[in-house]
Amino acid sequence: MAAQSSPVSYRSPGNRAYHLLMSGCGVVSALLFGAMGLLVCADVFIRNLGLGSITWSVEMTEYMLMVATFVAAPWLLYVGDHIRIDVVLRAVSPIGRWWLELLTDVLGFVICAVLAWQCIAVAIDAAEQGGMVFKVLIFAEWWLNLPMAFACVLLAIEFARRLKLALGRGEVR
Repeated sequence: MAAQSSPVSYRSPGNRAYHLLMSGCGVVSALLFGAMGLLVCADVFIRNLGLGSITWSVEMTEYMLMVATFVAAPWLLYVGDHIRIDVVLRAVSPIGRWWLELLTDVLGFVICAVLAWQCIAVAIDAAEQGGMVFKVLIFAEWWLNLPMAFACVLLAIEFARRLKLALGRGEVR
């Protein structure tokens, strides 16, 4: 992946903290993907030696994949490596691109804010009910909602930041 220039100016401590938070999301996600690869390789290696298996490896990699994916999403949007349909953007005028950018930022913000709200509500409900996940690993059910809630809150913040920047630029692009 090519080096990305930072989309945030470091004029304020808040911007620096935000940049570090988003960069941290990318680092955590990369570490989780790397750990998944190591865990799967270790499990396969141990099985091939006839020493059994790591019983919790499949379940752990499922949870790691979920967390890594949700934690990576805000970072990908922040650095501009998210999915875009550039074919449409190339076909419209600069003013049309600006309006499409505003529309996608507003829609992204609303959708992520609603999802964050719902994830938090479901997590609180699960915690109040005391639900547990009983598989190889046993833990509180509400923990499964935290990665999505965390990601949706950060995605909503990032969409709001992008919207503010687009409005600050005006229709010139």
